[in-house]
Amino acid sequence: SRKTSNGFPFGLIRMQNENHPPPPPTGLPIAPEGFVAKIPTGPDFIIVGAMKAGTESMVSCLRKHPEIWMPEGEDGGVAETHYFDRSLTSKKRPFQSDEKYCSYFDAQRTGKTVVVGEKTPVYMHLPSAMGRIAQALPSVKIIVALRNPTERAWSHWKYWKRDPEKFLDILGELKGSSKRSRQDVLRRGFYDEHLQRIYSLFDKARVHVMIAERVWADPVKHYNELFGFLGVAKLATDPHIVGKRPQVRNKSSHSRLANEARAAIQRVYEPHN
Repeated sequence: SRKTSNGFPFGLIRMQNENHPPPPPTGLPIAPEGFVAKIPTGPDFIIVGAMKAGTESMVSCLRKHPEIWMPEGEDGGVAETHYFDRSLTSKKRPFQSDEKYCSYFDAQRTGKTVVVGEKTPVYMHLPSAMGRIAQALPSVKIIVALRNPTERAWSHWKYWKRDPEKFLDILGELKGSSKRSRQDVLRRGFYDEHLQRIYSLFDKARVHVMIAERVWADPVKHYNELFGFLGVAKLATDPHIVGKRPQVRNKSSHSRLANEARAAIQRVYEPHN
């Protein structure tokens, strides 16, 4: 089991028979008889990806639900913790231990808030991150957002502000690349590999998959299913919570993917989806 900084199992030390109390660990106060400390549980759910598959609009809807809390960034946007994909010694980690990470989310369960969660969409394609989540949060629910892999890759490529004319360069990623802004644009769409890993770590009853195209076609149905999965009221009929998909108008001549490039990428994805 996990250990505290004092070397004791992470959780509660219960006092035994008062006639034979165990000696307290050095530096720790004696707990009163019958005392039961609250074990930090952390977030109830994590949206693990995929990037550019509608996760941001999903968070927008979830945060409007009166029973759900998710962290907010300084600019009012979505705050991604990146707790599980950064090195344990990284100074960029917002929390320096599992206990502090879990306690932060536990503190948000106040008032009407029933469920708390976070979104970091790089987790899904990182085996080490998913493994750490499974180890640190044995009861957490996993939400996976998927999208047509070709469209997802195209959106990802544009997000990195890469030359649209060189989109097919991502095929070279299969041969390996060390460049941060290009590494895995294609691989993130190998959904079969990612889902197999997730199902090997988490019970299927704790995994919920949202497919962007289906959500956009019938948001009320799919968000009510998500709310049911999270154990909160099914309020998707409330237009304040689930609005229409925003219409993106990109006047650039490169906003659409050329048919030839689309066909080439789709051939790569066929065995994986």
